Amino acid sequence: MKKRLAIIMTVLLILTAIGASQREAEAIAASDLSSETVVMKKPSFHYYKSAKVSDKKTTPVKLKMKSSKANQIIDDEDWFVKNKLSLNTYEVPNTYRYISGDLPKGIDKTWNDLIITSAFYDASYIYCTYGSDFSEGYILNIYDAKTLELVHSFDFSNYRYSPKYVKADYDYIQQQINWAVIKDNILYVSHSHSTYAKSSSNMNAYITAINLKDRSILWRTKALVSNCSNFVIVDGVILCGYGFTNEPDYLYQIDLNTGKVLDKLLLKSGPSYIIKKGNSLYVRTYNTDYKFDIIR
Repeated sequence: MKKRLAIIMTVLLILTAIGASQREAEAIAASDLSSETVVMKKPSFHYYKSAKVSDKKTTPVKLKMKSSKANQIIDDEDWFVKNKLSLNTYEVPNTYRYISGDLPKGIDKTWNDLIITSAFYDASYIYCTYGSDFSEGYILNIYDAKTLELVHSFDFSNYRYSPKYVKADYDYIQQQINWAVIKDNILYVSHSHSTYAKSSSNMNAYITAINLKDRSILWRTKALVSNCSNFVIVDGVILCGYGFTNEPDYLYQIDLNTGKVLDKLLLKSGPSYIIKKGNSLYVRTYNTDYKFDIIR
C-alpha cells in the first residue's frame, strides 16, 4: 500500500506540472485510493449499535406457511429447478477440480496472493471473497456490476476468530463471509463458521451493517442468527437463518435499521438457502423445504 501511495503522489506531481488543477489531481488520487483495501477493526462479538443509529419502529414481515415438506437432503439442485428459483452466484475457478468458472472478464481471480473463494451478485454489484484456500473468505471486493470497476475492498481478518474459543477446535472456527448486500450506501455482511457454536464460545454467525461513507460499523447483531448461505432484505427487515446439529434452528427477522431481532420462527433443521420470489419466501433447510406467503 505504501508503494502505491508513493506512485499516486508521483502522479499528482506530474499532473500538477502539466497544468492540471490541484482539484483535478486530488480527484484522480481519491478515485484511485477508493480501491485500497480497508482493514476493519476487531468488532464486538455481542450486540452493538452505534450512537449514530436512531431507533425506528419496524414491523416484522408477516409470513404465512404454505407448505413444509421433507426433502432428500442431497437434492438441493432439484429444489431450485422444481421451484424455478435461482441464487445469484458465479462459479469460481478451482484448479484442483479442473473448474474454470464463469466469472465475468475483469473480475480479479486472485488478490494479493489469495484466491477467489466465492462470488455473487445483484443488479448493482458483484461481491467476491478471497482467502488462502476454499475454507476461507475474509477479503471482500465489491465491483460495479456494469463497469466491473472495483469500488470497495474490505479486509475482515479481525472478524475471523472470536476472543474466546475451545483451543482444540481452533482449526474449525474461522468465520468467513457468507453473503453481502449494499442498500442505501450501507453494506450488510454475514460471517460464520460451520462447526458447533460452543467451539467459539457461542460467538458465531453475525450480520454487520457498515456505513460506506466512513466505513464505520452502524450495528452488529447478537450471535447465532446467520450461518445460512445467504440472507434477503424485505420491507426493512433482513430474513436470515441459523442452525446446526443439536442446536436450535430458526428463521430470524432482523431490523434493518438497528440489527435487533424482531421475530424468529422455529425450523425443523438448519437453513441452507432463503429465496424470495414474488410474494413467496422459499426456505431450504437440511431436511425440510418450506414455502411461505409474504402477507402485505
